Amino acid sequence: MLVTYMPAGDMEGFFAETAQWTASPSKEEVARVFRAHGMEVVGPPLKVE
Repeated sequence: MLVTYMPAGDMEGFFAETAQWTASPSKEEVARVFRAHGMEVVGPPLKVE
């Protein structure tokens, strides 16, 4: 599988920020980081059946 991001710099910043998390972040923190990098969390989390 090949995954690409355009522009790559935005995603590099996102991964650099989330790599610093040492514990599971709150929903609010996740939403804040996504917004800061031009993304939005929508819908409920996926469930494994």
